[in-house]
Amino acid sequence: MVSAEELISVRHEVDIAPAGIAGFAAIMADGETRELSPELSRIIARVIRTLALNGSVTVGSLPDELTSNTAAEVMGVSRPTLLKMAKAGDIDSFKVGSHTRFKRDDVMNLKAKREVARKAAMMDLLEIRDELENHK
Repeated sequence: MVSAEELISVRHEVDIAPAGIAGFAAIMADGETRELSPELSRIIARVIRTLALNGSVTVGSLPDELTSNTAAEVMGVSRPTLLKMAKAGDIDSFKVGSHTRFKRDDVMNLKAKREVARKAAMMDLLEIRDELENHK
């Protein structure tokens, strides 16, 4: 859990870095400063941005192949909805015996794509609201 004071600090750091964070360094136990790899820096930056936006973040790992139940949970949709999306070609799937499976990267990419579309729709709605308020 992050305290309210820590969250304020995280949000401040994100606000003062409008161009984004390029990388991170770690101070080792012996005092040496070591630059972190670009991959690890991207993960840390993503955690910080998510924390600043949402107030919380959960870090975990997922296997390369997901069951339909797990994929649906990650996507935030019902299992039947996910299977309809697969049938419509919105996301690739494959069978293991009689069970439908999804690649983690496909699930995460579709989730991100849907989030971008959701945010764009929200911005459109806010613009319409503002236009309607200005015409009163």
